[in-house]
Amino acid sequence: MTLSSSQLMNEFRALRRGRGLHTPGLDRLVGPALRELCGIGEDDGAEVARERIRNWVLGEIENFPEDLRTATATALGLNLEAQQPFLGERVRWLARGASRDARTIRRRMEAGLTRLVEAADRRPARDGAGKQGDAWHVRRFSAVLRMDGPTPVCTERREIVAARDGIEWIPWSISLPRGTEGMPADLDVRVAHGAVLSSTERPSARRFLMGLQLPERLDAGQTHTFSLEVRIPQGQVMRPTYVFWPERRCERFDLVIRFGLRQPPETVWRLSDVFHRDADDCEPGSDLLTVNGVGEVAASFTEPRPGRGYGIQWRP
Repeated sequence: MTLSSSQLMNEFRALRRGRGLHTPGLDRLVGPALRELCGIGEDDGAEVARERIRNWVLGEIENFPEDLRTATATALGLNLEAQQPFLGERVRWLARGASRDARTIRRRMEAGLTRLVEAADRRPARDGAGKQGDAWHVRRFSAVLRMDGPTPVCTERREIVAARDGIEWIPWSISLPRGTEGMPADLDVRVAHGAVLSSTERPSARRFLMGLQLPERLDAGQTHTFSLEVRIPQGQVMRPTYVFWPERRCERFDLVIRFGLRQPPETVWRLSDVFHRDADDCEPGSDLLTVNGVGEVAASFTEPRPGRGYGIQWRP
């Protein structure tokens, strides 16, 4: 970088105020150090700036310790569970969840930003860095949700592509929708093939974070496929929705839901490009889906945007 680390740190501190990266008119707030780091041109608008900074930050914090990763994402408004409009509110939310005081959380946020500046010092800026800064991206994500058994079961298959050498493990996360009677209790996640579940963390009642160890190291351009089985414990109610929230680039997402023929839903509709705050309140519109002759519906999405929701909802 040609700009100083202190200037970059000041820009990160300014960026975490208010809604963080979700602040309207973000392009007018991004300083020259962040523009150079993430390859943001003078003519790029707010959404381009937001996407490039977001991709760079998420790519770097993957290897942070969990407390710093969560604190950094929350500070910059990238934690989907903490979308409060003010930094102080996000600090208090994280303090409650971590059973720590607000000063401890602020120190963690400051440490996380310091790690980002250190990462910027070791990585030279280049054109399009924000687009290519992720360690890997998803070429195809296919999910089959089976609702015709004693409990909902989803098989998720991902094909990933490494963007740099030395990818040996990857993070995976899932957020459950709000329950109708309190928060969801648990999830049963099993690796079907292609990886080993090496770590499991639960930073909030609705969010699960997991680390997947790959069978061998991936270098730039290499691909790998793995699949997971996610099961809702028997007796636990699942809200009538399945929404994918990309946290990095995904070239294609395919979803099939099998309701069966005994009790198909009254109405089924497709969700595309929705904000997190709106997902639970969506109503059926023009994107109605028809349950086919074997009790299934399907939807596909090309290049779903990080930070937006894509999937299927239904009315029992």
